[in-house]
Amino acid sequence: MKKAIGIILIGLSMIAMLTNHFLISDSFLSNILSYLTALIVIAGLILVIPFKLIPLIIFDNREYDANKTIESLVKKIRLRAVLFNNISVAIFFFTILVILIGFYLLVFPPVEKLNNEDSYLTSSLTIRIGASVLLIFLVQILFKVFKYLLRVAAFYNAKADGIEFNKLKPEIELEKLMELFTPDKYDISELQQSSVSDNLIEMIKARLTK
Repeated sequence: MKKAIGIILIGLSMIAMLTNHFLISDSFLSNILSYLTALIVIAGLILVIPFKLIPLIIFDNREYDANKTIESLVKKIRLRAVLFNNISVAIFFFTILVILIGFYLLVFPPVEKLNNEDSYLTSSLTIRIGASVLLIFLVQILFKVFKYLLRVAAFYNAKADGIEFNKLKPEIELEKLMELFTPDKYDISELQQSSVSDNLIEMIKARLTK
């Protein structure tokens, strides 16, 4: 109920913001409506955001507490999966930010234009090459971590699904359900280095040994 009220308040605040932007011309009335819109948004967020679950999802899902019921065990496994999933999403957005910054440095390198055109071109080319190499390696590492964390989150959710299915169908052995939901081929070990990185490393080694 509280969540529904919060969503309604946020929707009303969006309508009020659009009305204020397109229909209200009086500055005094516009300021009052902007203030009320901000209050409504804050009230809606307070009702929508599950503050009790934030410490469990982000900081600590109480791994040290004893599992007294199957429901508490499944909830703990689900929160563990949510934690890994949230970290992967944060890494995904950070990867996008790194890509945008990298492209900006490639297009607009931070080099002051010098009187000597050759020096300027050399400095600009050096920065662009260095930014390109760092961008490739950094994005590759971040994307590998992103995929790995997603696989770990899916792995824990599959374990929780197996336990819940065993509770619904106790005649099926838990071991078979675990094998069904998380088979041996479901590998969550560290992802191996890509062939691109191997080729670059071998190229650098070859250059150094000459």
